[in-house]
Amino acid sequence: MTYMANHEYRISQSTMAIQQAFHLEYESVIYDRKGTYYSKKPVMALLEESCLRAGSKMKGRLEAARHTLTIRNKIPLIIDPLTYLYAFPTHSSTNDQNIWFFPPHVVDQRPHPDNPKKTIIILSTNQFITANCSLSSFRNQQKRTSQLFYEFSFFPRIDPDRPRDPFPI
Repeated sequence: MTYMANHEYRISQSTMAIQQAFHLEYESVIYDRKGTYYSKKPVMALLEESCLRAGSKMKGRLEAARHTLTIRNKIPLIIDPLTYLYAFPTHSSTNDQNIWFFPPHVVDQRPHPDNPKKTIIILSTNQFITANCSLSSFRNQQKRTSQLFYEFSFFPRIDPDRPRDPFPI
């Protein structure tokens, strides 16, 4: 695995996961389809920048998710609903062990063979990351993110109470 410094990394559709780097010089490790990068920016700063580029502060996006899902902890993040860019955490965002995963790139997950409190996540590039969370906790986070995706996606919805358009095209 090759690690490259990328000080201007932008979260995109090719971002697979982001976690804190336990490194003297770098703050985060970014797993991308194009490679694995180190950044001097903290994970939360990278996520905040991405939310701002999509038109809202991260705090507002998290509050919307919290309200929609009626949860208080480990809230999935709507980064950009127009491009269907979502991420979910394995722990609280303040926990050093937290990893943010991007759902389209999670191919499989398995319990760790030696520790049931850990999960092995296989990414779309066949890389794997071991997360310090149980398989059921990881799957619950995936489920929450799917619910959020459904609520905030811009798929047309049929509303039976909406009046019919008097001038259909």
